Amino acid sequence: MKTGEILKCISSMMEEAGYVSRIVSVEHLNEIKEELKMQHNSGSFSEDFYNERLTSFKFRTPAFFKEAKSIIIIGVAQPTVVLSFRWNGTDHQVIIPPTYDFSANGEMKRRLKEILIPESFNIFTTTIPLKLLAVRSGLAEYGRNNICYIPGKGSFFRLMAFFSDLPCSGYIWRPPVMMERCLNCKACLVSCPLGAIDEHRFLLHAERCLTFHNEHAIDFPKNIDRSFHHSLFGCLRCQTVCPENKKTFKWFEEREQFSEYETSVILNGISLEQIPNSTKMKLSRLGLIDDYSLLARNLSVLLT
Repeated sequence: MKTGEILKCISSMMEEAGYVSRIVSVEHLNEIKEELKMQHNSGSFSEDFYNERLTSFKFRTPAFFKEAKSIIIIGVAQPTVVLSFRWNGTDHQVIIPPTYDFSANGEMKRRLKEILIPESFNIFTTTIPLKLLAVRSGLAEYGRNNICYIPGKGSFFRLMAFFSDLPCSGYIWRPPVMMERCLNCKACLVSCPLGAIDEHRFLLHAERCLTFHNEHAIDFPKNIDRSFHHSLFGCLRCQTVCPENKKTFKWFEEREQFSEYETSVILNGISLEQIPNSTKMKLSRLGLIDDYSLLARNLSVLLT
């Protein structure tokens, strides 16, 4: 197939699966790098947040894949996951926001390879600023809360991107834009209990956001009241009140159930090597193995 036909095939596959995608040139990697550097130099990020979250990006194509010509970015819709933890004789429902399910990454990689490899092209996973890439590629727009929104589909989706040696041309590349609807709406700003959303600047005060703190391996700051906590990781307050999510914010999917014994094992901080294999398998299916060290702290504020 010619390049144009391959791109149409990828687009059709995405559409059939309910996904959305864009493709842009790798030539924009340095531009994205400079944009983050400029924001850092202007003091838009706290040093703690910048050092923990924004220094691991790779703005070069891998040495083993120097022939990379494009970046394929994909948005996969995901539900809010509901878990059940039995504690003190009662089943407690605990949520994990959309985007924490990593299983979609492997599925998308498999689907893309089925199309590209027979045509002598390949893909490799990238580590780059996905939200910024999505907005600049025209896949999404920023909300006032700095969350990405796919037009007509809301913000409950997971982003992923791959380097490819597939050529591309005639693609969209634009400055970062905020949804027009946000100009006259302050729902997310009012809903944030920590004042992370500021109507006087475009960027979120990420160092104040509850998501940053419950993914951060230190004790919660004193200004975070226990009542602010409502999910195992992340935060959904600014997204559930957003008018753009009125079609998706009630999309829930029940997953794993944890017995009283399993819950006690987690709350007591038993090491990952010592927990029952069945419990470890549940955590693995949920993509929580890497974050296991944070589970005891985060779960305790929701159950006790």
